[in-house]
Parts: sequence; C-alpha cells; structure tokens
Amino acid sequence: AGEGRHDAARWLQPGLLGLAAACFLAGAAVTVADVLLRRLAGANVPGAIELTSFLIGFGALVSMPVCYARRCHVTAKLLSEMAPNRFALPLGRLGALASLGFAGLMLWSVGSNAWEKIGSPETSRDLGLPMPLLLGAASLTLAAAVLGALVGLRRHARGSEV
Repeated sequence: AGEGRHDAARWLQPGLLGLAAACFLAGAAVTVADVLLRRLAGANVPGAIELTSFLIGFGALVSMPVCYARRCHVTAKLLSEMAPNRFALPLGRLGALASLGFAGLMLWSVGSNAWEKIGSPETSRDLGLPMPLLLGAASLTLAAAVLGALVGLRRHARGSEV
C-alpha cells in the first residue's frame, strides 16, 4: 500500500507543479497581451485583471500541497542554524504544525463559503464565471494542501526532509 502512495505522489506532485507553472505563465501572458494590445491598438483584453488574478491565485493554491508535503515552503532558519541541535527539531515541528493549521484554517474559511454558495447564481464580476465553481475548486486545492501539510508533518516526525 505504501508503494502505491509513493507512485501516486511521484505522478501527482509534478502534475500539480506543472499546472501551477502553466497558470503563472498564462497569467503573465494575459498581462503581456493586455499591455501590447493597449499600446498597439488602444484596446484591452476584456477581464484581463480578473483573469490574471484568478490564474495566479489558482497557481499558488495548486502548488501549496506539494510545498507543504515536501516542506519546502519559505522558512527562517536563523535560530536553527545558530544552534541546530537545540532549535532544528522544535522549530521544524512548529513550522509543520503551523503549515497544517494555516491550511486547515484556509480550508475551513473558503470551504464554508463555497458550501454557502452552492446553487447560487453569483458570478465573477468581469468574466461571469460561476462563483460556486471557483470556490469549489479553491476548496479542493486547500483540502489537498491540508493533506500535503499532514504528509510534511509525518515526514518531519520520521526525520526525512523530502
């Protein structure tokens, strides 16, 4: 059973990171196209700001599970590098727990909002995308972030870094 999970993680992590990269690149492409269109034709890409925001935000959300699972999110290591024997373990555990807490809090916040919006006709302002669908997608990525944070906490407890 453990080997199957390892194979799934080997496939899932690059897929999530590839999707995140595609979102970031698409967001940048929309911005560049909007700037060029404004300069060359005096027009703009309809909904460019909203589309760019959605793409970059979704890219960040999709990358969270991998970052938490690998424990490669941004950390400050000042104390743990000054006295690794004293601070590395407790600060590492605190960081893993904080990641889990943050992911859980975000899931609760966005998930409860998504639950309330089920069946709502509400759409995004510029593009008219259905808000229940957008919030549902965000909730799924945050649920994956909680699982990733649990994996990161387990890895820390076992003493493996990646």
